[in-house]
Amino acid sequence: MTKHTSGFSPVIIIITIVILIILVSGGAYFLGFSKKGAGSTTTGTPTESIAPSPTTTATGTTTASPTTKPTGTATATATPTPTPTPTPDNRADLTITGYSFNHAPVMGEPFTLTVTIKNQGNSASGDFFWEWWATITAPTYACRAVVSSIAAGAERTVPCTYTYGGWANYTTRAIADADNGVDESNEGNNTYSQNLIPEH
Repeated sequence: MTKHTSGFSPVIIIITIVILIILVSGGAYFLGFSKKGAGSTTTGTPTESIAPSPTTTATGTTTASPTTKPTGTATATATPTPTPTPTPDNRADLTITGYSFNHAPVMGEPFTLTVTIKNQGNSASGDFFWEWWATITAPTYACRAVVSSIAAGAERTVPCTYTYGGWANYTTRAIADADNGVDESNEGNNTYSQNLIPEH
């Protein structure tokens, strides 16, 4: 009497299990590979965005704008204002340039004083008075006379004879234009003083 088995045989079941294992392993491998590939593509993109950033630092070279400073030096060249030529003073200027005795004054003896008056101005002086004081403490001058006009740049000598009656330290003085009758460019140089002690 023959027996009939129902269902699948063990061989078929084993083959089926092997096929499932192969399929599952292959699917897992495929999924893992696809994930790695996707990750590698995503990691590459940031490097591309970082690369352009160094080019922005090159724009920093525009800070060389201080080269515009030399333009300021052009404003410093100011044109000098011309110095006006002074107008010459066309007036006379009398001054005493010489003062000498014919000998050292001796008490009781006459001596002669010679005074040189120069006109260092730019025009003739016209006539004027000159005086000599034997001492500035005397009540009046010892000599006084008129000097005729002196041309510009010229000079004149005038004499005075005098005798000291006493002995002391005298301050003598000569004055050109004693009456201030000449309009001069310098009124402060008309006098000359000298101390002397007559011998005795």
